[in-house]
Amino acid sequence: MSKPIEFIENGKEKDSPVIAEEFQEGFNNLLKTIKNLNDSGFLSLLNAISANYKYIIDTFSEQFNSDSTKKSLTNIMSVFDLLSKLDPDMMVNLMTRLGDSINNAGKPSASGLMGLVGMMHRSDVAEPISILLKILAGMSEKK
Repeated sequence: MSKPIEFIENGKEKDSPVIAEEFQEGFNNLLKTIKNLNDSGFLSLLNAISANYKYIIDTFSEQFNSDSTKKSLTNIMSVFDLLSKLDPDMMVNLMTRLGDSINNAGKPSASGLMGLVGMMHRSDVAEPISILLKILAGMSEKK
C-alpha cells in the first residue's frame, strides 16, 4: 500500500533551494538564455532532432553514400589541392591582369591570320599565350 501524503503542520512550506549570491547572477543569466532559446523555437528544434535522430542519421547516411556526393567531395578536395599549390601573389597578379584585359578588350583589331601573327610579336600578347601553352604542356605530361 502507498504511503500517505504528509503535510507540514507548522504552516511552513519547504524552502526552495537557496543559491549562493556569487552564483545568483550567472544562474539568472542562464535562465534568461534558456527562456530566449525557448521563445525563438530553438529548444523545439533540438527536441524534434533528438526525437527523430535515427531518421535524420539514416537520411544523411544515404546522401553521403551516393555516388554524386562522393564525386562532388572528390572534386572539391581536388580544387582545394590545386589552390594550395598556387602562389597567392602570382594569382593576384594574374587575376588583376586578366580582369584588366577583359575590360579593355573592346573590338578585336586583328583580322585574319596575318593580324594574329602580328599580335604575337607584341610582348604583352606573347607572354600570356606562352604561359597558357606552358600550362597546357604541363597538363599533358605523365608523372
